[in-house]
Amino acid sequence: MRKYNVLKVDSLQDCFLVIANTCENPINDLLCDGDVSFIENGNVIFDLAVINGINFNRFIQVTVESHRLQAKTIKIISDVPTSILEISEKYFKTHKEVIQQSSLPSATKYLLTNA
Repeated sequence: MRKYNVLKVDSLQDCFLVIANTCENPINDLLCDGDVSFIENGNVIFDLAVINGINFNRFIQVTVESHRLQAKTIKIISDVPTSILEISEKYFKTHKEVIQQSSLPSATKYLLTNA
């Protein structure tokens, strides 16, 4: 299983959604790699539900400039665009194994895959 999946957010200009599939944070991978190949300039929203559950720090936004994550722009977003929530919900409903293999509590797993 890949550590994360990258999905284009068609409803938002220059925006991608990165969904973590494992307990390894994809932000760390992309910062260490020093290269975000899928976007030159724009925003990346990370869905860290597999890591953080449905807590306040589930969604993180980072700006990308010249294919590099700008660490100083990392921020938790609480007002998540509806299009992002819909993409994420659809992803977890069609990839239930990602949630089931996580160490999340059973109630959280249920909410992510059935709500």
